[in-house]
Amino acid sequence: MMQCPVSVVWQRSPPSLHTTQPSRSRTSLKTWAYSTSQPGPAEIDASTSKCPVARIVNGTKDLFKGFQAQAFDYTPFSASNYQGRYKMTMGLEPMNPLDWIEIDDCYEEELALRKDLVKNNRSTVIHSLPGAEEANREMLELLADFLPKRFPDRFSMEGTVLINHSLGDSWDLADKSLDPLEVSAQLVQEDLCLMTVADDGALRFVSGAVLFPQRWSLAEKLGMDMRRIHEPVPLFNKEILKPVNAFMNRITPNKPFWRANWTISDNPELFQPVGEEFIMQANSGQFINDKLWGQTEPVTAENAGKRLQTRCERETLSRFPRTGAILFTIRTHMRKLQEFEGRPDKAKELAHALRNLPQELKNYKTIAAFQDQALEYLDLISSQNEARLPEPALH
Repeated sequence: MMQCPVSVVWQRSPPSLHTTQPSRSRTSLKTWAYSTSQPGPAEIDASTSKCPVARIVNGTKDLFKGFQAQAFDYTPFSASNYQGRYKMTMGLEPMNPLDWIEIDDCYEEELALRKDLVKNNRSTVIHSLPGAEEANREMLELLADFLPKRFPDRFSMEGTVLINHSLGDSWDLADKSLDPLEVSAQLVQEDLCLMTVADDGALRFVSGAVLFPQRWSLAEKLGMDMRRIHEPVPLFNKEILKPVNAFMNRITPNKPFWRANWTISDNPELFQPVGEEFIMQANSGQFINDKLWGQTEPVTAENAGKRLQTRCERETLSRFPRTGAILFTIRTHMRKLQEFEGRPDKAKELAHALRNLPQELKNYKTIAAFQDQALEYLDLISSQNEARLPEPALH
């Protein structure tokens, strides 16, 4: 399990995905912060974006158009452990194997960004240690088997060639020069992290295609065990490291699990790689978000709906049948806070969860700098809805 914004439990089942949908060195903060001075992905026209948050270049402002989400499917902040005293949990639930990979209306847009990142930022987003080759190959083989069966309108196999009809790409899997990790990264919207059992019996992070990191560095984490990976995460090693390690060692092939988590972000981009130094500074209470992302407009209760967004991650865990490697996938969903104006019930749940979150986790998730403004905005949405409720009839 990789460094995550927070571990929570979400006790509802995920939305059904059973129908085909249309259409090693320690680095400094400066090295891993993605800023306006560094090359970034091609700009997306937000007016034609199908996604709740347009994927745009850092520093580009006021390109967001209104997007009304049809359903708030991923709201892990609604979980029961936010209704009382906060308690960190694994939050893992059994998953239907058909739900392993998600594809939605953001697919073409996000895959264009992923291809651009592989081309122009490969040293940041793709890493693999010697000895991970077989696990990488098995991952691609499993994807090539799964995708045409699960999404036949988008993928097909012709002999040894995997064809992506949505993007016009094709990959001859018999070609030994192919990098299976690189190909896999350009097939799905999920980020992909592989762990294997080391000689000392510990699970170690050996390979990853992490194109949409939520403020962590793939290169820094590679080779680490579960304890070291989560060292910057408040409460993790103290409260759930032992059950996580025990669970990871028990997981068997063909029995995948999933979980979800959340944060609130002041940056609308999917690609947010930073070094551990930044996280440790955040843990100490330093509010350096604006310095990192070059934002000049302060977050206020008045602009919080446009400046802030929830960032929810749907994560899955599965073990490979041949190599025994464990694959951890991360699918990121973002939505502007202003979308909660149409769902004041969820705004109220999010405000409650934010208030219930320990301060050290607010620091870690880099929410602390704007938590008061976010709460004021969410409370306003909730109170307006309550004011519109009809008075109870008198009998």
